[in-house]
Amino acid sequence: MRRTGKHNRGFSLMELLFSAALGMVMVTAAADVYSRALKASTITTQKAEMQQDFRAAANILQRDISMAGAGALGQQGLSSNVVGLVYGTGTLPVYPCTGVTTCSYISGAPVAYPTTSGVPYFYSIIPGPSLGITVNAASGPTDIITINSADPSLALNCYTGTMDSTGTIATFQLAAVLPATCVLPTGIVTPPALNAAYVGLQVGDMIMFGIKAIGVVTGTPTTCAPTGGNVSCFTVTFAATDPGHINQPTATTGSLKQFASAALPSAVRLLSVTYYLDISPADGVTPRLMRIQSGQKPAPVAENVVFLKFTYDVDNGGTISTNLASLPAGTSPNMIMKVNIAHMSMRSQDNVYGGYQSLDLQTSISARNLSMQQEYPITGSAY
Repeated sequence: MRRTGKHNRGFSLMELLFSAALGMVMVTAAADVYSRALKASTITTQKAEMQQDFRAAANILQRDISMAGAGALGQQGLSSNVVGLVYGTGTLPVYPCTGVTTCSYISGAPVAYPTTSGVPYFYSIIPGPSLGITVNAASGPTDIITINSADPSLALNCYTGTMDSTGTIATFQLAAVLPATCVLPTGIVTPPALNAAYVGLQVGDMIMFGIKAIGVVTGTPTTCAPTGGNVSCFTVTFAATDPGHINQPTATTGSLKQFASAALPSAVRLLSVTYYLDISPADGVTPRLMRIQSGQKPAPVAENVVFLKFTYDVDNGGTISTNLASLPAGTSPNMIMKVNIAHMSMRSQDNVYGGYQSLDLQTSISARNLSMQQEYPITGSAY
């Protein structure tokens, strides 16, 4: 007797091989799509982070540059926005400095303030073409820039000061009735104590006395007994130990000793801010944009800034010259009207896929306080 019916039948070898091959193609395609999506997501995230850091760094830089000359050199009756520094000892003042003795971390050597006929001058804007480090040999050395303005947080001009006979110790006293020149923020009736935390004088602070001299604080202010009906008293040291060599009591011209045993002109604390590039000590490779204020410790603003270049627009007695990488003969920093960030280049962190993302900023910032000064053109300036 013959039995009939359906038999269960599996896949043939050819069918299995074809299915496996098709599956491999689909898995490979899916993996490739995932890898591309992951790479695109990583690059997008990396670019967004870089743009955010870039924008923050640019905003800080532009804010400081726009404040050049505010409340200080341009507001003390000096139309040329310049004050002479000490000279005559053979040792030129250098900038900027912290507590170190060499001040050599900008370009490998101390950087002196600009001089004319051997005399160093302190301007609202001090260009530093090619004084910075070289990150990329093909691009060449980077620039530095220094911007100077008054610090409104400390009403130092509310105090009256006298200098001792050595020109190194100043005494500041506060009267019960504040002078008419003392202007305080709304709601503040008493100027801060000079030894107050955070807002008081700090070691490394730069003080400008009238338009005649600049000194650097070398010791924490100490209290003293007030005299002549004053209500508070502080002594401040300006010893010849500041690493920038700005305090030189033996200098023939420009030192604080010119006020020896006499009253001091109205004083103001300066914000002297310098931007430059250095290499992070954490890995010895990563370049970064640094900001140093007066003689305080430098602080990083952004990492992976690989190039920094500035140009300047100047008004020389009504003749406008633009995009000057360095100031030619016949012009000086007191004639600067506008600072151009010719290049501020930033790259991203190297990612697992290799390569960098990069951005380059080019913009112009009006030095508004200096521009107002230039409405009355400076001609025949000796500076």
